[in-house]
Amino acid sequence: MSLSLATPRQPASAPPLDHPLDHPLDHPSGHPPGHPPPPSLGRREALPGGEAGTARDLAALVHHCTASDSRRDVVWLRLSTLPPGLDRPHHRRLLREAATPPVGPRGRSFHLPNGDLAVVAPPGPGAGIAETTRAALEGALPEVMLGQVLRTMRLPQEAVSVLAALEESLGLRQPPAPPADARPLDPAGLAEAERALRHADVWPLHARQSVCRLIPEEGRLEPVREDVRPIAASVSERLLGGRDASASPALAAHLGDLLAARLLATLLSRRDWQGSPRPLHLPLSLATLSGPAFLHLDAMLPPALKPLLTLGLPALEVLAAPGEVPLLRRFLLARGYRLALEVPEPGLLAAFRPARLGIATLRIPFSPDLPAAPGMLRTVLEDRRTELVLAGCDGAAAIAWGWKMGIRLFQGRAIQHRRG
Repeated sequence: MSLSLATPRQPASAPPLDHPLDHPLDHPSGHPPGHPPPPSLGRREALPGGEAGTARDLAALVHHCTASDSRRDVVWLRLSTLPPGLDRPHHRRLLREAATPPVGPRGRSFHLPNGDLAVVAPPGPGAGIAETTRAALEGALPEVMLGQVLRTMRLPQEAVSVLAALEESLGLRQPPAPPADARPLDPAGLAEAERALRHADVWPLHARQSVCRLIPEEGRLEPVREDVRPIAASVSERLLGGRDASASPALAAHLGDLLAARLLATLLSRRDWQGSPRPLHLPLSLATLSGPAFLHLDAMLPPALKPLLTLGLPALEVLAAPGEVPLLRRFLLARGYRLALEVPEPGLLAAFRPARLGIATLRIPFSPDLPAAPGMLRTVLEDRRTELVLAGCDGAAAIAWGWKMGIRLFQGRAIQHRRG
């Protein structure tokens, strides 16, 4: 198992926001998600007087603009980043007043939980709200701070960025904790882990996330399979005595194969899989797939259950071993397994034609690089022989962008949270 330590189609409905603010599966208005939001949510920017809105209203407005391709300019006043000397109530009030230019009857301002202010208005002739706001703030803030406090965006082009900023304002995006100092994994530590693995239950060391098809027209998430992959921190704590495997890529790869072999050896003995076998996605190295643990599982597994296993091939290994892959691929397909390609970054997509390889699923994690290069996904999305799973969907931004692109299969903390 790989131990990772080291033309878009127009959607039939609005893009989903898997977010407590605005989710098509439990819309607060009860309005069917396959239609534009009701005036109270999706069109409040058109209310006379520019009534101030909430975070929920802003999420719904992004939803509406993305679905209808309506253009809006966005000014985000990041008052939460003010230094202590300026972060005072009267300073905030003055800055809000300066940053709220007359935007006309279709403009809106949004007061956010962390004190930030967002102003949204349609583009028009003359100076836009971005220029007007910057000019107003030039006398209120030092020039060096303008870039820190003032941010401008456009809808629908930068919907992902607006939703990410919204999640940050709600405290849903916490910076990752800095890694603790740890000894690098060495051969002695690997030998200890190998001994511990002989009788270990390794399933608690793995994250198990649902891969779901989003069907907003029916108001539900449809589980497709369960993704099972190692948790680096748990492996380090339980098997390595806190050692850092990422510092030793070759040893980490060998450890991943040992961990995968133990996982495969215990699959059929698990009570939850004995009583009710369910589809699983298992990312496995080429060495594991041709090793004794997998061959033993293949011999013991009834033919009817083999299609339940989707085997994730690491894209980098596939590229590095072109001579080995065709034979292994033919063997796995002949035995009835489903094949997936684990693509860690969008730049690798150009090197593959998944359907020609017999690949049923392509799995790629969401990252900031993905929206910047949407063309790389279009070939896959247009070829209906291969499904695409967008992993790493930890918030609304990733899901909204994926839906707009035509992706329907999602995986991540936001999906897991929604399923409970």
